Amino acid sequence: MSNLNLVTPPNRPDTDTEVVLEGIDYPFIEPGQYEAYLVSYETSTRFAKKVPGDNTYMERGKIYMHFRIDPLNNAGLGAQEIIIFMPFNAKTIIRPFGRNGKFTAVRRSNYGKLMRRFFGTEESTGATPNALKDKLFIVSVRTVEKDEKQRRLSKEERYSVIDKIVDYA
Repeated sequence: MSNLNLVTPPNRPDTDTEVVLEGIDYPFIEPGQYEAYLVSYETSTRFAKKVPGDNTYMERGKIYMHFRIDPLNNAGLGAQEIIIFMPFNAKTIIRPFGRNGKFTAVRRSNYGKLMRRFFGTEESTGATPNALKDKLFIVSVRTVEKDEKQRRLSKEERYSVIDKIVDYA
């Protein structure tokens, strides 16, 4: 019988376990509107497609903005730091992928619309998600109930994501 431990990288336990589950469990909070601020963003190869003959970038991919929810505890969620992501589709993602990664997005995409809404047409052209840092927002949080293949998630597997940024707080 194997031992299972849940850890987040790079804290691999020094125990004699046969299997280590890496990563984090996505947090779950009740759907609704909360105050939040942007902590970081990253690009991901999830759903990305290699470009034949060019390994400097990939088509598609994802952009994940990570927000701290209820930093002032106005919603009564407690002092625990709750980080929830807001996903966007990228047109291309550029190596190196990950934290503060470079990407392109279509003007009419959700990312493009969000940046135009907060920064106007001209300023939004080169705006990275970091332009949203140090600002407090009202965000709308929803529960993810299906996986990427539209299969229902069990109650224990459900998690919260930010559906949209409503406005400044």
